[in-house]
Amino acid sequence: MTGTFRTVLLGMALLASMVFIACAGGGKVSDLADVGWDESRRDADTRIITLLDQGRYEEVIGIADSIESAEGTDPRLQGQKAEALWRTGSVDEAVALFEESLLADYAVCETHLNFAVLLLETGKTGRALTELNEAKMFCGIENTPVISRNLAVVRIKRGEEAAALTVVDEGLDYAPNDSYLLGLKGMLIAGANPVLAETLFVKSERAGGMTPDFLYQLGLLMLRSSQPSRAVKPLEEALAADPADEEVKLNYAEALARSGRTEEAESVLREMLGGEYAEKAAQRLARLIFRKGDYGEALVLFRTLPDSPENRDRVAMCLHRLSRTDEAIAIQRSVVDERPDWPTALINLAVMLGSVGELDESERLLVRALELDPENVTATVNLEALRKVRRESWR
Repeated sequence: MTGTFRTVLLGMALLASMVFIACAGGGKVSDLADVGWDESRRDADTRIITLLDQGRYEEVIGIADSIESAEGTDPRLQGQKAEALWRTGSVDEAVALFEESLLADYAVCETHLNFAVLLLETGKTGRALTELNEAKMFCGIENTPVISRNLAVVRIKRGEEAAALTVVDEGLDYAPNDSYLLGLKGMLIAGANPVLAETLFVKSERAGGMTPDFLYQLGLLMLRSSQPSRAVKPLEEALAADPADEEVKLNYAEALARSGRTEEAESVLREMLGGEYAEKAAQRLARLIFRKGDYGEALVLFRTLPDSPENRDRVAMCLHRLSRTDEAIAIQRSVVDERPDWPTALINLAVMLGSVGELDESERLLVRALELDPENVTATVNLEALRKVRRESWR
């Protein structure tokens, strides 16, 4: 499974590579004479589409810049350049250019689709939903499956599974053998109807959809939608296809841990300590072991990690749990000095100070944490407990 594929699809499931299907109203290459382009401009457009499909985004930007210098720009070119900018990491510039393109010509199918995928990847699900619904107006009916996939993913990320299923069924009405839609439907109904879900997964696999990449993305989608138990199976199957894939293994361990299967997760993470993802594996393993109550081993692992406020916070908490509170307080003060507006650091220091009788400072820290995060339950509970202790001591 290639890194490029994963980067493109992270969090939006199997869809971005499908964007350049010709769209009614968006301008098929064969129709570009209608907008008055000469042969060289049509050739350039064909070349840009090919380069985008190959992931050669820097070259697309270079061609777009050359055309703009010589001939000026147009909405289609702006949308293509925005796509390339996004893929090379210039997200803010890409957003501005997508919006400029749509202002100039709102009826370009692929611009709506690509912009929607960018918005989805950056967490703007509401705006992504709007762009996809607009795409339905301007794209040809042949694009129904790809729009349905994108819409379903948006709905899933928003926690709207019933709406996602409706969208998937609409896509399957047009393309009943679409492998990805079959797989998505299987995922959505797996809890309520596991037998039918299994049938759909088999059909999807026969249609070429349940590839290791699809399974991996399916697992990620479930994991990011707070469904870790449902993520385990597809991630396990993706890992079986390539047992050496450390990225899949890390997410598989995460799904196991969040599903309560901590011993299995711990075993997977221990296998990874000498590999490409050793640092991430050590961090997740340390947190698992800490939650298990083995603070000594957790401390050893946290101390192997890079020095950061987050890791020092964990070191301090391990020391505190090992009754080495004076050492813990010294470290935690350095964390608060570096991150004075981090409620977790304030709360943890307050707990440590409270345990050694420094109640005034402990209370001040908890009050500060609640000023920063008024809905922080941990700070609220600790503050109420501390004040109760103080009231009782005054009697």
